[in-house]
Amino acid sequence: MRCAVITPVGPGHDHLLLRSSAPSLAQARAYHMGPFTEIEHYVMDDREGRHGRSNRRNDALRQARAAGIDWVYFLDADDRITPNAFEAFGRVIAAEPDLDAVWGMTCTFFDGEEPELRDGQPVALDTRAELLRHPPLMSLNIGHFVRTECAARFGFDPHMDAGEDFRFYFQLWEHCRCAKRPEIFFLHRRGEHSQGPRSATGEDWTRSVTRQWQQQLAEVEVFTEIEDGIEPPAQMRLTNPADLIQNAHVHGRYFEASSLDKLRRLLDRPAPSILEVGANIGNHVVWYARHLNPSRIYPVEPAAQALDLLEQNIAANGIGHLIDRRGLGLGAGRGEGTFRTEAVEADNLGATRLVPDAAGGIATRSLDALMGEDRVDFIKIDAEGMELDVLAGAEALIARDRPLIWVEVRRGHMMDFAQAWCRRAGYRLVDSQSYLNTIDYFAMPKD
Repeated sequence: MRCAVITPVGPGHDHLLLRSSAPSLAQARAYHMGPFTEIEHYVMDDREGRHGRSNRRNDALRQARAAGIDWVYFLDADDRITPNAFEAFGRVIAAEPDLDAVWGMTCTFFDGEEPELRDGQPVALDTRAELLRHPPLMSLNIGHFVRTECAARFGFDPHMDAGEDFRFYFQLWEHCRCAKRPEIFFLHRRGEHSQGPRSATGEDWTRSVTRQWQQQLAEVEVFTEIEDGIEPPAQMRLTNPADLIQNAHVHGRYFEASSLDKLRRLLDRPAPSILEVGANIGNHVVWYARHLNPSRIYPVEPAAQALDLLEQNIAANGIGHLIDRRGLGLGAGRGEGTFRTEAVEADNLGATRLVPDAAGGIATRSLDALMGEDRVDFIKIDAEGMELDVLAGAEALIARDRPLIWVEVRRGHMMDFAQAWCRRAGYRLVDSQSYLNTIDYFAMPKD
C-alpha cells in the first residue's frame, strides 16, 4: 500500500514546515513504514495565501487519487507526526481491515515542553452517535489516516474560513467506516495561528463547529452519560450542546449540581413525594429518581420543546413508574389562566417563561387544585419570575404538608420572598445559592 502525507503551507508557515512537520515525517518514515511500501510527502504551497488550505488539501487529494495512492494522512506544517505513527496505524488496520478512516488520541505541545494528552477526551470511538456525544475539541484532530477514495469523495469546503475540518469529519463519520483508537499519530503545536487574508480565530472555529454539531444532533439521536456513582450511568438526550443545561450534561455532570448536593443534605424524609414546578428537560427529575428514593415525582412543565426531551429522559433512565404526569403540559400559578410560552434565550431552554395570552394555549392551575389531597414532601419551583404566584397558589398544600421548599427567586422579589412570604407561611431560610439574576433559596418550616 501507498500513503501520501498532505501538508498545506500557508503564509508565515514555511519555516515551520522545515523545523516541525518535515523532519518529524522523515523520522517516522525511518523508524517504521507500517503497512506501506511507499510514503510520499505532498507539500502544497500557499505561502502567498492565494488558494486557501481547503483548496490546497483538495488539490492534493486529486493528485493522490490520480496517482493511485491508497491512504492519505493530513499533517499541518506547524504540527508533528509521531515517530511510530505508521507502525501504530498498521496495528489498527491489521486488526480492523474494514475501516476507512482512523483517528488517534489528541496530544498537544508548546515549544520546549513535553507533549500532553488532552484531558477529558474519549479514548476510543466507534459510531457517529458516540462521536456526537463529545465536544468536538475533545474528540478528533486533523492528524488522521483515511482511504484516498473516501477523502476525495467529500474533500474540504473551500468557502469556509473556519470549521471546514469538522465538516469533513462529520461527512466521513456519516458515510464511511470510522474509528478513534488509543494510539498517538499526531502532535498538535499550540500557540501558532493561521495568517493571511482568510485566517480565523479560535472563537470563529468554535462558533462554526458548534453550529455544525447542532445540525448533526438534529439528525442523530444521541444521549450523553453522567457518571454519578450509580450504575448504569444516567442518560440525557442531547440536542443543543450550547444550551445551559445540556452543556452540563455534555461535560458529564448534572446542571446545578451544587444545589442538588445541598438538597441531599436537607431532605431527610424517607421515600419523599416530590413536586417539581418547571421540570424543563428532566435534569432534576432524573437526579431525584436516582438519589432520593422518591415514592412519586410530579413534574409540572408547560413548554412543548422541553416536554419532548423530558419524556425521552424519563424513558431512557427507566423511571416512568415514578412519574405522575398530571402536570405535564400545564403551568403553575395563582389559579386558572391562559398563557403562551416565550423563549428568552436561544441557548437557554430553562429560561422559557409564561406570558399572559388569552389565545396562548397554555393553561395554568394552582398547585392546591392540581395536587388535591396528594401529599407533598418537597417542592422545587423554577417559574422564571412567577415564583410568588406559584407559592400563592400552593397556600393550602404548604400549610397542610409543610414541605421543604427550593425556589428560584428573581432578585427583584428577594425581600417579598425572604421576609414577607417566609414570615406569613412560618418558614425559615436554611441555605441559598446565588446566581447573576436569581437566588436559589432553601426554606424549611419553623415547626
